Amino acid sequence: MYENALSCGSDDPIASNFVACRDDLTFTFTGTDIPLQAITIADIASFRPEPPELAAEPDGWAVVGMPANFVADARQQVVPGVLLGQPAEVRFTPVGYTWDYGDGTSSTTAHPGATWDALGVEEFTPTATSHAYTQRGRVTAVLTVTFAAEYRFVGPAWIPVQGTLDVATSPMPVAVVTAETMLVAGTCTGGSGPGC
Repeated sequence: MYENALSCGSDDPIASNFVACRDDLTFTFTGTDIPLQAITIADIASFRPEPPELAAEPDGWAVVGMPANFVADARQQVVPGVLLGQPAEVRFTPVGYTWDYGDGTSSTTAHPGATWDALGVEEFTPTATSHAYTQRGRVTAVLTVTFAAEYRFVGPAWIPVQGTLDVATSPMPVAVVTAETMLVAGTCTGGSGPGC
C-alpha cells in the first residue's frame, strides 16, 4: 500500500509522490505529485455531505407583519471515500447560513437559529434568523449552508481544504396570510390560531 517510507524530516527528494507524516514516519502515496497543502474543494468533489434541512415556525405559513422563525438542521459530518487513490475521510463543518426568504430578501448568519421554545421566548418573537413578510401570498424559502472541509488519510490530524462548499436545502413553500383581531366571548385556551 505504501512505498518509500522515510523518516519525517528526511532530506531525500520525493519526485512524484504524495507525502503524509504521522508521528515519526513519512508515508509516500505513489501516483500523484500534489503537495499536502494543495487539496482544494474541487479535489473532494466525490465527497458530499448530507443536504441540510430547513424548518420554520409556524409550520408552513407566516403572518404578514409578524416574524416567522427559520431554523436550519445542519451538522458536522465525516464522509469516507477515496482521495488521490487512497482511502480518506473528509469532515464537513457548517460555517455560514444564507437564508433566502422567497420574497426577494435574504440574510446571512454564522449560526443555524433555534426554535422559539429552545430560546425560551413567546411565539412571534423576532430572532436572529426570523423574517417578517410584508405581503400575503405564497413564497418559497431556501437555505444555503456553507461548509468548510478538512481531510485526513491516516492518523488523527485533520488538514484544511482550500475553499468552501455551498449546499442548498430543498425549497420550502410558505403561505403568507393576514390576520385580523376579533372580539370573542371566550379565551384562547385549547385554540390553535396565531398567538394561542
